[in-house]
Amino acid sequence: MFYSKYKKQVLEDYGKALAEYNDFYGKTQREVQRLYERRRISIELIQKIEDLVNSIANRPKEYNIITQKIDFEREKFHEKEEYAEQAYHEAKKAGINIAAGVAGGTAVAAAAPTAALWVATTFGTASTGTAISTLSGAAATNAALAWLGGGALSAGGAGVAGGQALLMLAGPVGWTIAGGAVVVSTAVLGIKNKKIADKAAKEGREIMRTVGQMRETGGKVEGLSKETVTLYGRLNKLHGTLREYREMDYLELKEEVQYQLGGLVNDTLSLSEMLNKAV
Repeated sequence: MFYSKYKKQVLEDYGKALAEYNDFYGKTQREVQRLYERRRISIELIQKIEDLVNSIANRPKEYNIITQKIDFEREKFHEKEEYAEQAYHEAKKAGINIAAGVAGGTAVAAAAPTAALWVATTFGTASTGTAISTLSGAAATNAALAWLGGGALSAGGAGVAGGQALLMLAGPVGWTIAGGAVVVSTAVLGIKNKKIADKAAKEGREIMRTVGQMRETGGKVEGLSKETVTLYGRLNKLHGTLREYREMDYLELKEEVQYQLGGLVNDTLSLSEMLNKAV
């Protein structure tokens, strides 16, 4: 049949692209979720260290200044979590199908609220100043994507690209790019071979473009995760060493211990800043 070889080759390529997408989808999703969980654990350690430092009498005044910075970073992280929950529920309440044209028509309701949390804290957030519920059509779609992605690029957010990252990583939504394409390809098997092949080729290119994005994103997220783990491990060990000095007088501590305590405070600030590093 005319174009049959072309169709066969394109569908084989499409299948390979789909398999690669599924592989990278799973890896990227796990990496983003792992980063979020490590950041949550880091917050627990930061609190323990702050409690220890604050219990020491006559500590240097600069410790209090650094502690304020640490509190600011921690609060900033919590604000991102709150923002993500609000954005998710607002988009869901508005009934906006933000996946239309991107993931085969799966609504935002399919994305778990927890996914919004770890995606927002990875990609960053910023208010768009737009009430999604007042919009419709393409404007609503773009506003929802931008909102979930951390606001417009001009406002320091990840924009629509960040919202698409949520769709890509939020579980069932991500799978619909692959699943929807399979359904479409199967449904049109009775149409001319060239039309089938052309559609499969187009979808295959889109899938590979997404794979490229995930590969790059996954690498950046993995880097942040490793940095967090390294710093956490060092701090956790040092905190364990210095716990015996709780509620003691700083002026009575040995110089070596004072030096270690200063390192503990400075590294804790670094870990708190890591909480808000975005991809």
